[in-house]
Amino acid sequence: MPRPNVITRNDQNVLGVLERADRPLSAYDILAALKSTGIKAPNQVYRALEKLTRHGQVHRIEALNAFVACHHAHASRPGFVVCRDCGKVAELEDERLAAITDSVKRSGFAIETVSLEILGHCARCAKPAAKTP
Repeated sequence: MPRPNVITRNDQNVLGVLERADRPLSAYDILAALKSTGIKAPNQVYRALEKLTRHGQVHRIEALNAFVACHHAHASRPGFVVCRDCGKVAELEDERLAAITDSVKRSGFAIETVSLEILGHCARCAKPAAKTP
C-alpha cells in the first residue's frame, strides 16, 4: 500500500521560509536560512521543494532557478511576471492559460509541465530615472 503524502517538519520549515521571503529563493538560499533547524543537506531541501511543488504549495520560477510560495488557490495554471532588475515576481492567474492547456490535451499531447514566465521590468524599475539639471 502506498504511503500517503504527509507534509513533514522539513517540508513545513521550507514552506515557512518561502512564505516569509520577499523574493524568490534558490534551494541554497533556503538551506542557509534553515541551518539552525537541523536541515543540513541540499537533498533535504530539494525533496521538500519537490513535494511542495507537486502539492501546488510552491512554484518554481525557471528563469531564476528559484522558488516562491503559492498564495492563491488555482483554478487554472499560474503564470508569472519576473522583473529582471529587482527580481520581484508576481503570480498571474488567467483562465486563458487553462484553455491553452486544455486545447493541447485534446490534441493528444501528454503535458508534463506548463510554465509561463514573462520577463521584463516592474513598474518601479521601469520608471525613468529622475533627470538632474
